[in-house]
Amino acid sequence: MKGKILVLLLVFVFLFASGCAGEDSEAASEESDALEASAEPQDDVQQENVSSGSGKNHIIYIEYYNETVQSVTRSELDISAGDTVSWWSKKRQGTYILVSEEDLFPDQELTYRVPYSYTFNKPGSYLFTVKDVPEMNVTIRVN
Repeated sequence: MKGKILVLLLVFVFLFASGCAGEDSEAASEESDALEASAEPQDDVQQENVSSGSGKNHIIYIEYYNETVQSVTRSELDISAGDTVSWWSKKRQGTYILVSEEDLFPDQELTYRVPYSYTFNKPGSYLFTVKDVPEMNVTIRVN
């Protein structure tokens, strides 16, 4: 009986430690410019204009610190045609509304840890803003 409890305790410690390590590595990767990453397929990712090409995946984090400090990880991004951009909200409570100023897609509601992805197939310059937060904007140039 004591052996089973010890094994169970070790399993819980291992699971706890691996969960903490995942959060630490995630924070470290965000700090080291996490704009370009290979996004793993997820069932809950909304995606439009999908191409069958093998373009790169780019991530833009929408940061929320408090009511007066909100930002995006980058205000400009240069990508190639066929690349995909995913917007991730870091606001734990509430949502952001992502707006494509060129009407590439309808306004998208971004919730915490549920990204919205869009594949850019046409060259051009595109502006994206966050509704009601004018300082949160990104210009994406597609070559």
